[in-house]
Amino acid sequence: MKDLLLEIGTEEIPARFIPEALRALESAVRASLAEAGLAFAEARTWGTPRRLAVMVERLADKSQDRTTEALGPSVAQAKAADGAWTPAAVGFARGQGVSLDDVGVKDTDRGPRLVAVKRFPGVATEKLLPELVAAWVARLTFPKSMVWEEGLQAFARPIRWLLALHGTKVVPLVVAGVKSGKKTRGLRFHAPKPVDVPAPAKYVSLLRNHCVIVDPSERRALIVQQINQAVKAVHGHVPLERCHDLLDEVTQLVEHPVAILGRFNEKHLALPPEVLVTSMKKHQKYFPVFADAAGVALTAHFVGIRNGLSDHQSVVREGYERVLAARLADAAFFFEQDRRRSLAERVGDLAGIAFLSPKLSLQDKTDRTVALVGVLAAGVGAPPAVKERAGRAAFLAKADLTTGVVGEFPELQGVMGRIYAAADGEDPVVAEAVERHYWPLTAEGTLPGQDVAALVSVADKLDTLAGNFLIGKIPSGSQDPYGLRRAAIGLLRILEERAWPVSLPVLVDEALARLPDSLGDKAVGRRALLDFLRQRWAALAEARGARFDETESVLAAGFERVVDAGKRLEALRAVRRHPDFEPLSAAFKRAANLLKQAEKKGESIESEGVAERLSSPEEKNLLEVLTAVSGRVGAAMAAGDFAGAFSALVALREPVDRFFTGVVVMDPDVDRRRTRLGLLSLVRRCFAPLADFSRLQETPGPSA
Repeated sequence: MKDLLLEIGTEEIPARFIPEALRALESAVRASLAEAGLAFAEARTWGTPRRLAVMVERLADKSQDRTTEALGPSVAQAKAADGAWTPAAVGFARGQGVSLDDVGVKDTDRGPRLVAVKRFPGVATEKLLPELVAAWVARLTFPKSMVWEEGLQAFARPIRWLLALHGTKVVPLVVAGVKSGKKTRGLRFHAPKPVDVPAPAKYVSLLRNHCVIVDPSERRALIVQQINQAVKAVHGHVPLERCHDLLDEVTQLVEHPVAILGRFNEKHLALPPEVLVTSMKKHQKYFPVFADAAGVALTAHFVGIRNGLSDHQSVVREGYERVLAARLADAAFFFEQDRRRSLAERVGDLAGIAFLSPKLSLQDKTDRTVALVGVLAAGVGAPPAVKERAGRAAFLAKADLTTGVVGEFPELQGVMGRIYAAADGEDPVVAEAVERHYWPLTAEGTLPGQDVAALVSVADKLDTLAGNFLIGKIPSGSQDPYGLRRAAIGLLRILEERAWPVSLPVLVDEALARLPDSLGDKAVGRRALLDFLRQRWAALAEARGARFDETESVLAAGFERVVDAGKRLEALRAVRRHPDFEPLSAAFKRAANLLKQAEKKGESIESEGVAERLSSPEEKNLLEVLTAVSGRVGAAMAAGDFAGAFSALVALREPVDRFFTGVVVMDPDVDRRRTRLGLLSLVRRCFAPLADFSRLQETPGPSA
């Protein structure tokens, strides 16, 4: 057994591409080796901006022997009465590439049949590797790829070298015009000459000796250690628990990290901390230094991570400081210019920013959002003060998009709105809502948290969704350039969290009514948007542990109020634990199937006057219990007690079972048949507001 090493050397790959590329590479290696029948002990990947590598430890010397069996015709079909082989048998043997003398007989559930057993001896690993390894490289995909060479191989960046070793031997292959070898390269400019790798086990240590830390986890730990060491000189702190994304990004930006402590002019501390932190983290990839471990008091220091060695640090530090100084000077200029006008005075400038179409603007969106806030506030019974504040926040919500700071730092939309609103003397709740109306910023992100911000957030997201669906900008596949999936999930989560008893179709209608008819077919947009919201709600529920059949069952019973749908789902999942639930569900499915068959045949199903037409004890007993249960279900639903409503249904289990045991529903007598179908329609009607039980699978599984 020998180790296998592949290193794909490239120009600098974007940091955000690397983690997923390494996961895909490991997955491809494991899958293809398993498919080829090559056993191995472990596969691990490493990567830097200039290389993606995988090592397979203790790879078997040959693939496993394989045996295949192919079943043919039955023995009766294979031989004629005189014992001669039939054409069916001859054709089977020819198709399998074996002689009839090698064909055997195997007993199966369908009787004895011909069988062709073929044995394939294992193939030497060195013969399989060139094709396998080349495929690992060729099949790697990235968010953005280009064809860089004549070989037409698409890759994130040009491939410059290939290191492919099986033990001490090179695996011969050519990808993108690059021939494999046993050489790697160290840190650019510091160890640029090609370096021989004698064996895969020497790879990591050899690169370390040539100034490359190839293991991302080792680089990350080294960066953390160096940051903590660097800030000791100024008694500062970098709250790394709040810098995970930056730490991950910087880890993939360097091959040999060196932390450098820098500073900027203290006069810039007069800027909002959010501006300083964004400038350092997002634009320069620096770590801000705080005076306290909690990360509250910002200092005039930062830590930059250099890709190189520890020499000439003063020169590098000066460069870092000069670039940041220019960035902060711009921010200070824009901030000072922005403060010359209030946020409210800027709302009119939104007329110059197009939204949805060249003829519509963000000012139009602002007007629609303000109106929707009023409708929503009335629908949820918000106090007048909340409605007034929400309307004001909606009016100001997008105004910061016209400011210089947000133009320079788009990530600060909403944040600068809050800062400017507070500086203008706006109500603190209004100022907070201006920022939080964008929340949640991710599908799992923090919700707005208070009614004023939640009202504006729902109205804004609703208008965005309605407008985009009306003009046909609907997410498809993995593409969602306008963040509509995130907006939909945020909308649903807020409605659920605030427990607002509002009708989703009514809200969608209100949003569409305020959009110009010329944008598109509103009926089509309405159907598409409501269906999209149903799908997002189901995906959200299933991500929390609900089963697909449970969400389908609940949605089939209606999806008007988000909060009610969530409660019905929760109650359904709870009641499935009851021992009588599964038999009751089966009985409901039987009733639903009988009704469906009868409707297809054109049967007249009338539930009116059923009580006067009942004749058997089973029918009368079922109606009596059904009447009582329907009353309890209705009362429980009116009180919002969906668990109680589902629990009440369990009482139907015994009378429904007795009904199906004691009578024939599809009786030849027309009157009796129609009476019994009418009774079953009442059963279906009792279940209908809660869930469609016919969509539930028999086994509830672990989620129940």
